[in-house]
Amino acid sequence: MFQYAFGYAMSESRNSQLIVQRTNMLTQYFDISSNTFEDHGYNSETCWCFRTRENDKNCGYDEGMDRLPLNDLSIIGYVQSWKYWRKNENKLRKLFTFNDNITIEAQNQLRSILTQKNIEITQDQVIVGVHIRNGDYTRKFGGYGYNIAPKEYIFSAMKYFKERFINPFFIVCTNEVIWTKRVLSGMTDVYISEGNSAPVDMALLSLTNHTIMTVGTYGWMVAWLTRGITIYYKYPYVQGSEFASQFHSNYSDHFYPGWIAME
Repeated sequence: MFQYAFGYAMSESRNSQLIVQRTNMLTQYFDISSNTFEDHGYNSETCWCFRTRENDKNCGYDEGMDRLPLNDLSIIGYVQSWKYWRKNENKLRKLFTFNDNITIEAQNQLRSILTQKNIEITQDQVIVGVHIRNGDYTRKFGGYGYNIAPKEYIFSAMKYFKERFINPFFIVCTNEVIWTKRVLSGMTDVYISEGNSAPVDMALLSLTNHTIMTVGTYGWMVAWLTRGITIYYKYPYVQGSEFASQFHSNYSDHFYPGWIAME
């Protein structure tokens, strides 16, 4: 999603059109135009023929990207900064609208969850979406420098909402269900979602009022789509690690303005 947003912003600034591969998963989940490489006679190898430009820091803002020449370029990197597309945000929100099948599934699940928990849908009822990313960071990327948000952070973030709203309810999506169930065991104001695809979970969380994210860009995009209060883990990387080198001196290039850091 970050890469698509970057590509869209670059195409808009050049009065050109963004095209993607036909197999790009975003076209399957969102109402994004399926204007594809194949429609124009390109393939996935075409871009490698162009001169390359590498993103300075994957989680930082590279000012040079805003001054790229108008000739063909292949951009290498994750470009995970909201600053690249800050002028295109409203258009991107419309593009990142889930398709009808995913939207209906998420809406039905939300109604079912609230009914199951005997929660009335009123203007005063606050629903907080929680995304917990854990397992793959520790198993697959342990040496890269990703930090995992501890359970104490999750408790502190939940406390923040409990102190500001009357009886908030928390809907949790996670890639580590066993750990999450153990940590949140016995909490009657929590529902842990299981068995969904990644896009349905994202759509479900985006229907809530506010967001608690842990680490990772999936939770980042959930929070951005939700547009409520967002709490994020204050220490996303291990100091001195390879991952730490992907950020600038502070996190402002990566984390959205107004979001609240917590430990």
